[in-house]
Amino acid sequence: MNLIIGLIAFVFMLSVIIVIHELGHFLVARHFGVYCKEFSIGMGPLLYAKQGKETQFSIRAIPFGGFVMMAGEEDGSQDEEEDWLKDLDESRRLNFKPRWQQICVMVAGVVMNILLAWVLYIGLAMAQGYVVEDPLPVVYEIIPGQAADQAGLQEGDHILKVTDGSDVLEPETQYDLLEWIQYHPEELQATVQRQDEVFEVSIQPEKDEETNTYSLGYVVSANAHYVPWYTGFYYGTMDMLESGTSIYRALGHLIQGEGLQNLSGPVGIAQVTTQATTQGLDSYISLFAMISLNIGIFNLLPIPAMDGGRILILILEKIFRRKISTRVVENVIMVSFILLIGLFLFATYNDILRLF
Repeated sequence: MNLIIGLIAFVFMLSVIIVIHELGHFLVARHFGVYCKEFSIGMGPLLYAKQGKETQFSIRAIPFGGFVMMAGEEDGSQDEEEDWLKDLDESRRLNFKPRWQQICVMVAGVVMNILLAWVLYIGLAMAQGYVVEDPLPVVYEIIPGQAADQAGLQEGDHILKVTDGSDVLEPETQYDLLEWIQYHPEELQATVQRQDEVFEVSIQPEKDEETNTYSLGYVVSANAHYVPWYTGFYYGTMDMLESGTSIYRALGHLIQGEGLQNLSGPVGIAQVTTQATTQGLDSYISLFAMISLNIGIFNLLPIPAMDGGRILILILEKIFRRKISTRVVENVIMVSFILLIGLFLFATYNDILRLF
């Protein structure tokens, strides 16, 4: 039953995030007079359609995501011989709009994803009514037989610095240390303070197969204090900024080839969603906000198949004062799309390996 609920929650979450993203494109495109033939919730065979003034609003059979079909999208998805494009005035096509308007249309989807995440983070902070202070990397309780115990750490030890021989971290909070070891799971050298004594120990992070994360095998303590509901605007915004910073750091690690083994695809996200739903609504909403923020930020990357890549192409055209060939753009988008599919398959392969 938990698996079924988790899958429903997963499909609902990604569908809402994608539809909100496409809604951003649609609203700004319509504002600038771009002809939008269809706005669809879902993919695949058509189940229901209602014709608006000029846009068909539809529901399709596969309840996953959605799309908006705009005239003049230079992504290879449209054949200029299609009947609905033949007699369409150039002024209604996206690729004939001023570049700043095209950029606004492209960035609108990202903005909507970030706005959705912001609203969810604020709502969560207001509903909880409390904030948790970042715990110092101080050992609170040793878990018998695990990494910290084997390394000889004791309760009250303060971890000052860790290194894997090349990278060094001087953690200010436990979250700094926890995030760092996900990208440095090999044996580490830790500088530890115990009362007035400072010494070095070797410690090997241990992997939790259920959560697919590494830990050092000890418990930390964190202090929570209640705050008025209206401070949720502030704390929710801070949570979103902290999550966004963490996402950019993770992307930086991936570019350097670190943490590829932690990369998750739809299977992994579905697993995490199932776990979140069993932990309660707060956990699910928190994941919802984080995934929306992830998708928004990922779409800003200068990859041609993403919104950020199309924005980059428009900026390059502005700089060099010439239009890049539509065929070149389509081919570059196709190549980048194939690479993204490869990354998707690699992430899915990681997910499947973690199942067994």
